[in-house]
Amino acid sequence: MQTGGLLFKPGQRITKGFSSIIDWFFPSQCCICGKLSDKTPYLCEACYRQCAVFDKCPDSVAYHTDHPADHVSAMFYFDEHIQKLLHQLKYQDMPFIGEFLGRCLGNHYQSTQFAESEALIPVPLYHVRRRERTYNQSFHIARGLASVWGIPVMKRALKRCRNTQTQTQLNKTQRQENIYNAFSLRNKTYIPERVCIIDDVFTTGATTMETARILKRAGAKIVNILVVATPRKD
Repeated sequence: MQTGGLLFKPGQRITKGFSSIIDWFFPSQCCICGKLSDKTPYLCEACYRQCAVFDKCPDSVAYHTDHPADHVSAMFYFDEHIQKLLHQLKYQDMPFIGEFLGRCLGNHYQSTQFAESEALIPVPLYHVRRRERTYNQSFHIARGLASVWGIPVMKRALKRCRNTQTQTQLNKTQRQENIYNAFSLRNKTYIPERVCIIDDVFTTGATTMETARILKRAGAKIVNILVVATPRKD
């Protein structure tokens, strides 16, 4: 029986060979500390282990007295390590970081109510911002997660109707006003009964709560929210 290496097509063998040569002369560096990476091609085990696990409902959910989400959870604290990874995901053309973080979410929440979802719905970007970044970071997180759970990503279920002001410098009230009616359901989109909204960071929750309201109005019975990180309460 032939070994796996002999089953590659010639072009694949050449590509694999060039990749090995490049890796030899230019070994991958950790995106966080700059040292040789070993957990993935861009992250070392030491830095990954320093990412502080939160694994709870974000504290700011308590301020949403009428929120429509059934379950909300963030895997990590938004510390300096996760912040650096997400910054590179969003602004430095590294969608593979999103897929890695999505797989982390998938493995961590494999045996929870989140994994009972029928579909994943990434929070959409406004089309102008998506063109600037070339991709939606939440979609790549969802895609990584979907590869673990084996459920579909509904990439085009929702659309962002207007280009909202960046939420970074806004307080809770301003964020809610800024995001109100910023999303809508695409025409004739079927929404399953159990869905999970995917995003990168849950700060006040204004964005994901607004998308959850739309999905509940569209007929979803269970709407969960799962994100990579949330800031510390202090």
